[in-house]
Amino acid sequence: MKTIKNLLLTSSMLILSANVFANSSIYGDYSLHHGNKVIKTQIADTKSAAYTLAFEKLQLLKSETGSELSIELAVPVASFQEKNSVALDDGAYITVQEAMNEQGLLVYNGLLNVSYSYSQAN
Repeated sequence: MKTIKNLLLTSSMLILSANVFANSSIYGDYSLHHGNKVIKTQIADTKSAAYTLAFEKLQLLKSETGSELSIELAVPVASFQEKNSVALDDGAYITVQEAMNEQGLLVYNGLLNVSYSYSQAN
């Protein structure tokens, strides 16, 4: 009797805890949206430094959660589930923009080009 009671208690705890972890899925009438964003880094003195800054920014974005990405990329989502669904797509690339400052010196700006996707309610 005690074994059956423990088995039922363990089974119900497992089922309830699985429900908590499965809650991050989005249910309902949602559609997948895509977007692109160009993120500028700080101005650097060399091309190499500009590429490095943009690469570091890309690594940071890759480590962020969907909610953090929704803020960083200014994705127009409302609910927590929508914010959490934001993800970077493959194919990000970096370019460098060359400019001359007021003192006549060349400066470089890293440009991080990313594509992302997210789910949004219809």
